[in-house]
Amino acid sequence: MPRIRYESARLASTLEGMDGLYVVRHEPTWREEPEPEPDNEYDNDTDHKTVYALFGLAIYKANCLEHSLVNTLALTKITTAREQGEQLIRDPWAQGFKDMMGKLIKRVEPYTSAYPEVVDDLTRSLKRRNDLVHNFWRERIQEMISEAGRTRLCRDLKADCRLLTQTDERFSRRVLDPLMESMGITAEAVEAQYAKERREAMARHETEAFTAGGDTA
Repeated sequence: MPRIRYESARLASTLEGMDGLYVVRHEPTWREEPEPEPDNEYDNDTDHKTVYALFGLAIYKANCLEHSLVNTLALTKITTAREQGEQLIRDPWAQGFKDMMGKLIKRVEPYTSAYPEVVDDLTRSLKRRNDLVHNFWRERIQEMISEAGRTRLCRDLKADCRLLTQTDERFSRRVLDPLMESMGITAEAVEAQYAKERREAMARHETEAFTAGGDTA
């Protein structure tokens, strides 16, 4: 299985109205001058299960990017409401989670137009996301028959994973992170909340995991 580098958490912020903030924690891979990442970031197998796993990972990373876009839109709504002394009646995250990536990218244009590299990343990521969702298996399923075909599929899916990771990280660094910091949501607060929720999740599933392990012994 590919090594999943994204782990989701919900930030319980002390800021009023911020208890619904979804955040994504990940290990940084984006650099000022992107360099090719080694293939050992993922399993080098080319069997059927690995292809399916890589496909799932690519879709997952697309979902993480969508979360970052939604967070940005929600936080800007909260900021505007506070500046104008208004009270939000509806959940500022609700509409974002109804929109597809293309519409989300369109809605964040006022915040990305100053960063051409981010705009370019988002454009390429949207194209790849749409291809994965709508065309990938219909157009490429026959490649699963041969070892050479599965090797090509794995290679291309890894490239999609890297693109989506880079896009999310670059967008977050340029747009989302400064917005969060301006509202007092620090990287330390996100990390602390992530650690708390991880501990709670492990505690909830500890018995289940132990039982499953016993069954396979």
